[in-house]
Amino acid sequence: MFHILGIVVLIMTLLQTVRGKVVMLPKFEEKTFLGCIEQYRCSVAFLVPPLFVFLARYPRIDEYNLSSLKLIFCGAAPLSKELEQSVRNRLNNPNLKISQGYAMTELSSILMQKKILKAGSVGDVNTDIYAKVIDESHNALGPNKVGELCFKGPAMMMGYIGDESATKAIINADGWLHTGDLGYYDDDLQFFIVDRIKELIKFKGYQVPPAEIEALLMTHPKVQDCGVIGKQSDVAGELPLAFVVKGDETLTEAEIVKYVHDNSSPAKRLYGGVRFIDRIPKSPSGKILRRELRTLLAKENVKAKI
Repeated sequence: MFHILGIVVLIMTLLQTVRGKVVMLPKFEEKTFLGCIEQYRCSVAFLVPPLFVFLARYPRIDEYNLSSLKLIFCGAAPLSKELEQSVRNRLNNPNLKISQGYAMTELSSILMQKKILKAGSVGDVNTDIYAKVIDESHNALGPNKVGELCFKGPAMMMGYIGDESATKAIINADGWLHTGDLGYYDDDLQFFIVDRIKELIKFKGYQVPPAEIEALLMTHPKVQDCGVIGKQSDVAGELPLAFVVKGDETLTEAEIVKYVHDNSSPAKRLYGGVRFIDRIPKSPSGKILRRELRTLLAKENVKAKI
């Protein structure tokens, strides 16, 4: 409940139902999670992307009756349209809706899918919220142009207590809060999240969102999970490198590299290679901890020098 999504879950449950019940799990455990949905006939599930990966890949899903689910809401990190479709196909429930939203602790919930449900979208702005997308020169951008998402309105914080410099770094003089997230809105004013600005891979002048490569990798039937970072290069700046959790022991690095090569633009190919690990480090809210992946890579480089 420390995450802003926890507040949203409670408020939505109280406001939208008269006799609603919230089933909370102290930690994720495969059988307990699926068993609770079946036992309590849960109609709404609030999940993070790693649990969508679980629903799409867990081999024993069919042993549980999940037909009571009418809505799965995803938050905390972007959900790719490919992963969303994989879950739809796996659950095979024609009445199921999958919805996304966008929130920050500093902003609360500000974007949410409503009447328009587009795969991969986090919806449109909530009541009394103002939004804009800006370029590096802080100029406002039009539809389908990727830039930094900025918001202002009554839902945002007043500032960080006792830290004026940090407050000024995120909220400008005009009251706009700079999220540090890259995204865009389309012609229907539906917003899409691309990635964190600080996590972009700088490859030969191109800015490559690791989330896009990860979304592609997750469509490979032998990939259970993955995380992508940039590997330092004197020539190219950074090379895209993937950490992969095998879903099939026969999976090879060459197979993954070729798959990405055949299905992406040149800048998004895995020139940095592939590393196989047992699990992808993630925060409690489901965000990939890329700094830990960079630490793993750094340790590997140190061993190589020794």
